[in-house]
Amino acid sequence: MLLSTGRPRSRRAVTGLAAALLAALPLAACGSRLHDRDFGDAAGGGPGTPSTAPITVGVVTSLSSPLGADAFSGPLYGAQAYFRALDATGGLDGHRVTMVTCDDSGDGGDNQTCVHRLIDQDHVVALVAGSELDYAGAAYVSSQHVPGIGGEPISTAYDQDAYLYQIYGSSEPRNGTALGWGGTECQTSEVYRYFKQKLGLRRATVVSYDQTDSARYAAELVQGLRAEGYQVQSETVDFALPNFAAVAAEMKAQGTQLLMDAMDTRGNIGLCQAMAAVGVTVAAKVTNVQNWSEQVRQDYADVPGCRDVLWATADSRNYDDVQYPAVAAFRAAMQRYYPQRAGLISQWELEGWAAAQWFTDAARSCGGNGDTVDRSCVNGFVERPQPYDADGLLIPTDFTAEPAPTGLRRACLDVPRWEDSVTIAGVRGGWVTQVPDMDTNCFEVPALPFHP
Repeated sequence: MLLSTGRPRSRRAVTGLAAALLAALPLAACGSRLHDRDFGDAAGGGPGTPSTAPITVGVVTSLSSPLGADAFSGPLYGAQAYFRALDATGGLDGHRVTMVTCDDSGDGGDNQTCVHRLIDQDHVVALVAGSELDYAGAAYVSSQHVPGIGGEPISTAYDQDAYLYQIYGSSEPRNGTALGWGGTECQTSEVYRYFKQKLGLRRATVVSYDQTDSARYAAELVQGLRAEGYQVQSETVDFALPNFAAVAAEMKAQGTQLLMDAMDTRGNIGLCQAMAAVGVTVAAKVTNVQNWSEQVRQDYADVPGCRDVLWATADSRNYDDVQYPAVAAFRAAMQRYYPQRAGLISQWELEGWAAAQWFTDAARSCGGNGDTVDRSCVNGFVERPQPYDADGLLIPTDFTAEPAPTGLRRACLDVPRWEDSVTIAGVRGGWVTQVPDMDTNCFEVPALPFHP
């Protein structure tokens, strides 16, 4: 069979869940709007701050969405930390990077307002590290050829529109006419293969809410698990009144070894409490990259049995792996500029830092002079066929469009596990990487088509 290194994987691990929760929340749940001044600007200050004309980039983030201020803010903080550190050491070829932020509140209309403001009024050369719940302004960004670099693929726009570059790369055509390949997308099964081969797991349970988007994501999980030969138990619970006791009882009867879900933290904690009540244990409870953060220490404080088996997977370097210089630089900048976030640091923050670096490297390719940085040059760098890895923070990736995938694909991943017993940066508990190197932790797996 054909073996390709292209990457068609679905990376919207939070898309369906976020939409499901947003639809279920009452209007009164909307929080107060946050303003740019609450997050500061990208200026580093100090003697190294450049004084020549600035280069302006924009960031759109769903900060004040009903899902809470911390749900989508990680990439913004990571990007800000990068640009502040960059400016403190002389900027981009002597030019300060001005980062203009806009909170779209998780609303499609506000998203369009943000996009027009940043492009039409602030004249940003690029958008960076976006985390938009409803990316309604994506088509306008694409129509203006504005590079959107390193966005989190919460929205399906990153699978459709040109010049939108999600943080994980893509081999999709992205011609603006349809998602993926004519409305069909693909996922690969390396996550499920890893737990089958490395831990010997064979029996899995997938839990979701009785809501269309949550159920759709759960169906993708089930598809991937079954493709890898798992015996899969699919459980659906009511969003308002979930009967987790019944789910836990079924898990016990089936001898579940691997637990995956399409639920929020509230649902996961409720399920873990039900599991503890009937004595259910699993070998691994796998979460997605959005939930890979320090907050699990508090989120699972009352259910340490679940926290003890919590794993995550991604295409980026573990933020606790400070032995890597690029990770150490990220952690040092976060500590310098945002020490108050020590208990909130997340993998999305590291990916926001990587997105800012991606833009910076693209801008530097424009001739060594900040005055020559334009959208065309930046797009050309990101779309080049050479893979990009942000100094080892990302599994090498690109945006070379390929035909619809067939046969086997080579897919790599990073895999950490939360361990209470370790001490990292003086703090008890943290994410411990379980693979020697994410760039070589690779599998030849099938591309599985699905319709989002």
